[in-house]
Amino acid sequence: MAALRLPRAPATAALAGGVSHRFPASEVEPPPPRGPNRAHLNALLTAYGRRGRLRDAQLLFDQMPSRDVISWTALLTAYADGGDLASARLVFDDMPRRNAPSWNALLSVYLRAARPRAAHALFYKMPAKNAVSYGAIISGLAKAGMLREAELVYEEMPQQWRDPVGSNALMAGYLRVGELAMALRVFEGMTVRDVISWSAMVDGLCKHGSVSEARRVFDAMPERSVVSWTSMIRGYVKRGMCSDGLLLFLNMRREGVQVNATTLSVVLDACAGASLAREGIQIHNLIISMGFELDIFLGDSVIIMYSRFGWMADAQRAFNCMQQKDIVSWNSLITGYVQHDMVEEAHVLFKLMPQKDAVSWTSMVVGFANRGWMRESVELFEQMPVKDVVAWTAIISSFITNGDYLSAVRWFCRMSQEGCKPNTITFSCLLSALASLAMLNQGRQAHAYSINMGWVFDSAVHTSLISMYAKCGRLAEAHHVFSSISNPSLIAINSMITAFVQHGFAEDALKLFTKMQNAGYKPNHVTFLGILTGCARAGFVQQGYNYFESMRPVYGVEPNPEHYTCMVDLLGRAGLLAEALEMINSMPQNDHSDAWAALLSASSLHSNLAFAKIAAQKLLEKDPYDATAYTVLSKMFSSAGMEYEEMQKVVQLSNMASKRPVSWKKLNCMRRRLPPGPPRWPIFGNLLQLSPLPHKDFARFCTKYGPLVYLRLGTIDAITTDDPEVIREILIRQDEVFASRPRTLAAVHLAYGCGDVALAPLGPNWKRMRRVCMEHLLTTKRLESFAAHRALEAEHLCQFVLAKAQSGKPVNLREVLGAFSMNNVTRMLLGKQYFGLQSAGPGEAMEFMHITHELFWLLGLIYLGDYLPAWRWLDPYGCEKKMRDVEKKVDDFHQKIIDEHRKAREAKKASLDDDNKEDMDFVDVLLSLPGENGKEHMDDVEIKALMQDMIAAATDTSSVTNEWVMAEVIKNPRVLRKIQEELDAVVGRDRMVAESDLGQLTYLRCVVRESFRMHPAGPFLIPHESLKPTTIMGYDIPAQTRIFINTHALGRNTRIWDDVDAFRPERHLPATADGRVEISHLPDFKILPFSAGKRKCPGAPLGVILVLMALARLFHCFDWSPPDGLRPEDIDTQEVYGMTMPKAKQLVAVAKPRLPPQMYGRHGKQV
Repeated sequence: MAALRLPRAPATAALAGGVSHRFPASEVEPPPPRGPNRAHLNALLTAYGRRGRLRDAQLLFDQMPSRDVISWTALLTAYADGGDLASARLVFDDMPRRNAPSWNALLSVYLRAARPRAAHALFYKMPAKNAVSYGAIISGLAKAGMLREAELVYEEMPQQWRDPVGSNALMAGYLRVGELAMALRVFEGMTVRDVISWSAMVDGLCKHGSVSEARRVFDAMPERSVVSWTSMIRGYVKRGMCSDGLLLFLNMRREGVQVNATTLSVVLDACAGASLAREGIQIHNLIISMGFELDIFLGDSVIIMYSRFGWMADAQRAFNCMQQKDIVSWNSLITGYVQHDMVEEAHVLFKLMPQKDAVSWTSMVVGFANRGWMRESVELFEQMPVKDVVAWTAIISSFITNGDYLSAVRWFCRMSQEGCKPNTITFSCLLSALASLAMLNQGRQAHAYSINMGWVFDSAVHTSLISMYAKCGRLAEAHHVFSSISNPSLIAINSMITAFVQHGFAEDALKLFTKMQNAGYKPNHVTFLGILTGCARAGFVQQGYNYFESMRPVYGVEPNPEHYTCMVDLLGRAGLLAEALEMINSMPQNDHSDAWAALLSASSLHSNLAFAKIAAQKLLEKDPYDATAYTVLSKMFSSAGMEYEEMQKVVQLSNMASKRPVSWKKLNCMRRRLPPGPPRWPIFGNLLQLSPLPHKDFARFCTKYGPLVYLRLGTIDAITTDDPEVIREILIRQDEVFASRPRTLAAVHLAYGCGDVALAPLGPNWKRMRRVCMEHLLTTKRLESFAAHRALEAEHLCQFVLAKAQSGKPVNLREVLGAFSMNNVTRMLLGKQYFGLQSAGPGEAMEFMHITHELFWLLGLIYLGDYLPAWRWLDPYGCEKKMRDVEKKVDDFHQKIIDEHRKAREAKKASLDDDNKEDMDFVDVLLSLPGENGKEHMDDVEIKALMQDMIAAATDTSSVTNEWVMAEVIKNPRVLRKIQEELDAVVGRDRMVAESDLGQLTYLRCVVRESFRMHPAGPFLIPHESLKPTTIMGYDIPAQTRIFINTHALGRNTRIWDDVDAFRPERHLPATADGRVEISHLPDFKILPFSAGKRKCPGAPLGVILVLMALARLFHCFDWSPPDGLRPEDIDTQEVYGMTMPKAKQLVAVAKPRLPPQMYGRHGKQV
């Protein structure tokens, strides 16, 4: 098209049958009727151009009987507005006569095409220029950053045209690049200013942080538009001056200015930024009253505001009320849930999203990682359709947050291998990981990489390099990086000061501080933190004091608790304890804990018992169980030669004593606001109030005292609950506080010194063991690799039941279901089965079962020694001796298995690399994990601990669940019929149930959930323990409190469930027909089959498959009825208390085949 020229033939030729040379005739509308005059055709041509109908405009132009300059200019303008530079140039070149609008139209098309230099050259070729020409070229050059050229054109512009068009354009250019002084010079020199001039000046000054100057201009405005008001309010909000922004909004309302949606959105941000909840609600009400509630943009702002307040229920309601939602609406609510650690709710919303973008995926990846669920985070990341640099940075940063620095480095390498180019933030994360690993050589390689990437001038990279070299002990190299920065940022200077202080070079840190002051830098709170720390460590008392005193008056930096703590440390180290105490008393903040700890340390250093008592008293008022305070003070008393009684007397005289003599610890306990609970006996606490069924005692306490009950079990603080919201608070919102386990006698003896996953306290060892489980054993790929084994075991199960049915004998379901669960687990874990054909043999099987049941029985007991350690010697039932006996049996059994596997591996005389691991059993995988110096990654004790967890969790618990489901279904024939109707509809009768069918068995999943409600696998979740003091429902929960979550009472809580004793699976049916019934992930916390949070059972997906597969096969293949003429309703449902709660009597039932004989394999032929 560019090579063609417009026809110069007479118009009659075109009208005689000529067709536009630009577009095919079939693609254009029929020509307009003959007769309109040229003015009418020009108007129609202009209208076509404004609507973007370029084909129609060209056709009309070609068919016009006569054209004037207006016609040509209209067509040129149409192409210019459409961004078609080539066609516009052709029209311009063919114009017989050109006027100023024609030249301006071509000038605008060059500017729109981002060709400012061509536009500049064209401007100087224009024979005649007007104000529009000057305004367009000045604006275009300024937008392109060619400010010098724009200034020259502005100087050439006739004075009468400069204001306001030319001046506005040049001023906008200066404001765009932050040249505020030049912009103000132009603005002040304008003789005529319009509302655009004033609004642009206010907006530009606000965007670049000059809020006070912007307010001066704003106050001088003769007329203010809604745009200028909004710009000024936004300026306040962005500078963190949210209260000033709200005051200005009130003035705006008083002056009667009509607000728009943008203004209201900015005001919502102000309310959120200043935590002004009441004002935020009022603004929300104003939005509704003004009819803006349907505005999607404002709806998103409301969601964000409520999320910042932490009012996620209100944010959810606002989201639900939105008639239209865009992807920002979904992302805003998901991000709010993630920020408040409500990851389950965020994930539910994420799955409901009609469309997801990179922000949606990344938010969930970060949410899972913040909870410590790196397996789920990685799995979700792998599912992302498009992984941008932000997503990669998020997953790498997540590994760092969870302390897995080596994985962070590996994922950075993978990112590069997959072709995603990192940015400076990603690279800073890499340097942080290398610094934490002290990988100096790799850090140097990363430094070279940053140079190759051209990041030598990036402030974030420089700062990370300085920190990396400093943490690796290379201060000289850190200083070399700092010295190479021509214009270092304040952050880089702070990093260098901190590096000097960490390496003991306080004088160099102070010299750098002086140098930065001379260079015009303004120190911030981080700078002073480094300087004061350096003075404290070097003993520069007077200098440190002078720096501290100058913070507020000289530098405008308000000291925070960290600065005061540094000063206490400084004075205390110098022996000025009285001055240090005075410094603490002068602190304006409420939290003085770190400062008191510094004073206590200094008092210990100088052996000053008087000040130590004062500091310890204050620490214990804050935390009655502060072990450091007790330890330091007791050592000082011991050094002073005081006996315990004398120490107690001194404590009671130090303003902490009550009217009657009490111990220090007891006095502090009295000050706590503990949850309500039953009265306690001396020494024993509430132990004597517990029966052999403690779960029922705890349920009775909750009924009487409320959803959260405090108990004193001997010397142990404990709480119990059966309320979903309290459980959510414990397991989710305060997961970091309650994620540990108590170190009980049973855990020590039966879990290899608490070295497993299920019973281990929270710590590095637990994280490492759980990571091994999630990354090497319980991966989706590995579980899928055993699907054929599970199908074979399900077939054996049905064949065994069929043989019993053919012989007319009832089936002991506890035995067959236990064998099914155990065979599946031992196939995966040990590589062999213990029951049925090709099994290890009845002797070994019975030994295995006996050990497992004995183990669970011992783990479920309450031992006096756990709660009264001084009475541990008093073991009337010999429980600890039994534990030691079982400990030896279990260890011998597991060691035998490991030795067999190790012997088999050595016999092969070939290493099993990672590529073949999917075909190996779990013990082989654990033995083959690579370690350091050619050694195995895990020792035998660790492998045995993991073996025991998996055997115990997957055999006893799943078989107990299956037996209870069978009992309740046989007891309720109506439920059995509905299960079988669903199975026939989903599977049919011409094939067996497969694992792929399980997700479609909605009613069966409801049956399993109802069984979990009535008969949880255990009466309690495995007890948790608080790591530090916290509050729940306004009550104080001390550190090392034991938490008993009563799952048995949760399922029978009449505040949650109606008709609690009735087995009604229908209560769990989803609200919609396509809804999925979850079993392993239940965010409502009304049922907890696998716990939640950090201590959620890692094998939950496998457990669900084993339960559903066994039940689906048994219900699909057989009808079931009680034996010996027993009525279904007479089936016994008595429970036996323990760590799990099986039926008191084994379930025996009669099976009757319901499928065609050929469906049962070789046994079916006998029917």
